[in-house]
Amino acid sequence: MTCASHAVIFLVFSNLAIAMGATPPPLAPYVGKCTSSCEEELNLSLYLHQVVSGAAHNQEVILSPGFANSFGVMAVNDWTMHATNDSTASIIARAKGMHIQATQTQANGYAWFLPFNMVFEDSSFRGSTLQVMGIVNDANGEWAIVGGTGNLSMARGTVKFTTVQSSPNIESYKKIDIHAFYTTQPTV
Repeated sequence: MTCASHAVIFLVFSNLAIAMGATPPPLAPYVGKCTSSCEEELNLSLYLHQVVSGAAHNQEVILSPGFANSFGVMAVNDWTMHATNDSTASIIARAKGMHIQATQTQANGYAWFLPFNMVFEDSSFRGSTLQVMGIVNDANGEWAIVGGTGNLSMARGTVKFTTVQSSPNIESYKKIDIHAFYTTQPTV
């Protein structure tokens, strides 16, 4: 019986010694700190070129249910974005998505709901995207940046827009000011 109690005491004390001598995991100093990727800020101004009709149109109506005030009309878009309001300037990015007329009565005007991916083609962000959504119901407004991919991963922020040139039912240019925070990809 003495042997069994000595064995139990030995096990208890040896486990206690191991537990007391154990060091905390090495993660503690890094909690809350940016170690492999850090948040950056993006401030960028571009011009969104929307061409409603004509040979170079960059949107197409895919659903027109015939309701009052064009309610429910849905179009897909592949709008171009340039450094200036000149359609011959290099394309920096494209707004690939759709827009849906979401207001039922004329008294409330129009409200086009826009979810789209801003896909960068020419810059250090080539291949990266910003996910943007919001409403167009006036010449000026603001959309939300709700995500991003590639070099703009986990983006959040706003896109403020101002219509700078418009030919109704033909084309328009909107100056867009992008303000976003994103997480850079770790360098290996």
